[in-house]
Amino acid sequence: MKNKGLALTGLTILLASTLVACSSGSDTSKKSEKPNDVSTKTVKKSSKKTNSTKKEAATKIPTDDNHEWFFKDDVFYAGMETYKLTKSEIRDGIEDGTKVLVIYTDITNNSKKEQDPSNVYMVVHAKQKTDTSNVELEPGMIGTDENGDNPLQQYEDNLNNALLPGKTVTGILTFKLGDNNNNPVSLEFDNSDFDKIGTKTYQIN
Repeated sequence: MKNKGLALTGLTILLASTLVACSSGSDTSKKSEKPNDVSTKTVKKSSKKTNSTKKEAATKIPTDDNHEWFFKDDVFYAGMETYKLTKSEIRDGIEDGTKVLVIYTDITNNSKKEQDPSNVYMVVHAKQKTDTSNVELEPGMIGTDENGDNPLQQYEDNLNNALLPGKTVTGILTFKLGDNNNNPVSLEFDNSDFDKIGTKTYQIN
């Protein structure tokens, strides 16, 4: 009987030890999985933040006049004013047989004083190549409609009127194209020191 009791006791201890070992191994396995899961989620969140930061950096435009001038993504930041180019078209000029490149732009006054948006012609120049030269284009005059009116008068007025602080209007830049010249037009942007900081090309069809 004593031998049987000892055998049963030994078997019980052996089974208990086996269960403890299995339980310990299972916990260790689970614990080792959790750090990997957390690490994966952290990488995904970090990736989203990085992409979001890049997107914000690409689209952020200063709203004051204390930054360096630049031209990027059709936005010309010129300190006190910002010109965002939106679209373009070719129209008949006021003189028979002439064509005018019309560039639409949203203009914002970043300063605390009234500004004259038409001053942009001092730092924005349009050039078109001929057979022999790269000619700088003059501001153009748009042809009138059947009633003798300028169909884009309101946009020209917005460019020439004093723009109030913090306000935005849509204006136009106009350039008279060379006679029978279908070569592309290169629009050049200068900074306050009259150094070129960017260009944009317009196809003439």
